[in-house]
Parts: sequence; C-alpha cells; structure tokens
Amino acid sequence: MDFQQCTNAFLDCGNPRRLQELADSLSTRDLRTCGQKWLAALTPFFTDKERKEYGCQHRLFFSQVEYCDNLIFQRRAAVDELEQRLLDANRTIGQPKKITMIFGRKVTKEYKGKLRTVIEDLDLPNPVIRSHYGHGFLKQYVRDDRLLRTELATNNVYDYNVNKDIAHLPELCHKLSGIVDNYHNVQQDILETFVDRGQLRKLAEPTVLASGKRIPGLKLDHPRQLAVMHALVRFVNVAAGGTFRTADTHIPVLEELGCDASKYSLASLRFDLSKLKAKGLVQKVPKTRRYRLVGKGYSICVVFLKLFERIYAPLTCGLLAPFPPDKKLATEKRSQLDRLYACVTHDLDELFRAVGLKVAA
Repeated sequence: MDFQQCTNAFLDCGNPRRLQELADSLSTRDLRTCGQKWLAALTPFFTDKERKEYGCQHRLFFSQVEYCDNLIFQRRAAVDELEQRLLDANRTIGQPKKITMIFGRKVTKEYKGKLRTVIEDLDLPNPVIRSHYGHGFLKQYVRDDRLLRTELATNNVYDYNVNKDIAHLPELCHKLSGIVDNYHNVQQDILETFVDRGQLRKLAEPTVLASGKRIPGLKLDHPRQLAVMHALVRFVNVAAGGTFRTADTHIPVLEELGCDASKYSLASLRFDLSKLKAKGLVQKVPKTRRYRLVGKGYSICVVFLKLFERIYAPLTCGLLAPFPPDKKLATEKRSQLDRLYACVTHDLDELFRAVGLKVAA
C-alpha cells in the first residue's frame, strides 16, 4: 500500500479505507498483550506457576493519554492565514460556555482546575493555542508547514467521564475524537457562519479589460452607482422585456441624485454602466442601443440597495445620531421597525464580543 508520511500524519495513501481499518483495529487486547509482555520482564514479582495457576497479574490503567488530529493543507499560505485568524479569536474559546461545549462537561462553581485559553511560544514561527480544562489541555499549532494539528492530552481520564481501565479504550477513543470535533466546530462558529469566497471583494476591485483599460469596481456607498441601480430595477424595465436605453435611464437617475444634466451627464451614466458591464452584470443587446441586466445583475443591484438603505444607513444613524427621547419611550410603544433596528444594534454588540472585538464606549 503506497503512502506518504509526515511525522505522525499520513499526507497521502493509495488505499485510505484500508488505512483507516488498520488504524481502527487497535484494541484493548493489543494493549494488554503488549503491556503484560513488558510487565513480565520488568516486574518479576510472580512466578510463571503463580501466573498460570492462580491468575496473578497486573492490571493496566490509563495514566497519561494523548489524542492527535491533523488537518492537511495543500498550501502553506492557506494554513498560515487560518492560524492567524484562530490566534486572533482565541480569547473567546476559553469562555466557560465554550469549554462546556468542547469537553461536554458542565463547568460549575465546584470546578477547581484551570479554565482558560492562552497563546504560548510567541517567539517561535508557529505559536500554540492552548485551552486548559481539568487535569489536561487541548493545544493547536501548525506543524511541518502543512498540518494544523489539534492535540488533546490529560493526566486523568475521569475529566472526560471515562474509567481508567484499558478495557474502556473504545469509549475513550470515541470521547476524545468527539472533543476534538467539538473544538473544531466551536472554532468554525467563532470564525464565520457563512462561507466567504471573496465575491464581494472582487466586485469592489477594479476590472482590467483585455485592452489593459482599468474599470473601477462597485462600491456599497457610492451615490451615483446606487442611483443607477435604482433606475435599473424599476418595474418599467421589467415591462420592457428587461431591456433599457441609457437615454431613458438618465432621467430617473437624475431624479434620484437630485441634480440636473449639467452635474451628471449621459456620458457619466455610460461610465457608471461600464462598471456593471465589466463585472458581467449588464450587457448590450446585439445590434441595438439597448442594454439589459444579465445573470445575477438584478439580484446584486437589489442587494446593494437594500444593504445601504435598509441596513447601513439606519444603523449608522442610530449609532452616530440617536434620537434622545427614544430612550424614554417604552419598548411596546415603538414601531416594529424601530424595535428590529434596536435588536440588530444590540446583537451587533453581542457579535463583537463573541468574536473578541472590544466595542468602543
């Protein structure tokens, strides 16, 4: 069976299923056979006759246990970027409710052990995140440039509600594997809920055409761009088969901006449309002077408009210029929309605390 090994991790294997079967085949009997062989050689307190006739033997128990999990990355840059984000968010992992989720053991007032998450070995290329619980800890670090290693260790398996006799090996393995999975799940929850693959950032970046010309990207708070988007999602365009002319669109854009053609010309409108065209959201209808939104163009325009007008603008107003009498008004007397905005502001504060950001007073 072909394989590629890196310290105690397998980077590649010709038959992963068989490799997993071999790993899972370690049993209590294997540990007992190996242990008894060395006990007979190193602790000859019983004769062979006593061992065979009277069953005199030593029992084996877990003293120190370590369990290791490796996440393999193809690129060093990817694992470095993830590690930096985890280091930045480490402070929240040590919260009691997070420790409870990870180790599956409720932290009560009677708890006497360490309960914290720290960053160690800051002077080394790969710092270590270490979360303490009970008589052990769980640490995470980058190893051999490609591995994100999560390592669980303890000097007392009672911390995990497992008895010390090696007969409980299957239960212990299941428990340790679950704790590592919980740790990864908690980190995922802290990092992000929705996967971001950079699409929003790409929309904001300039587009370089084949000719070498640079077209500016789309901005969430650009007045001219938002005014153009307003004009493009009008129902009149839908009724016209989803197509429009720049001359017809020019007037509603001017009304949205509150200015005349001297301040926003038809050429300026065509320039703003070119930004949407460069991102593949608008295209010209062949052999005509008309344009149309394509792909996700309509949806992207609506998202930009709603984010700015319904989310960013009201929340910014509530934070920077709140209306003082609102605080004196009973919650039940506020409008539903005001109550929802207040909830979002409160939840944002909670979000900042959850990801370890200190909110300014």
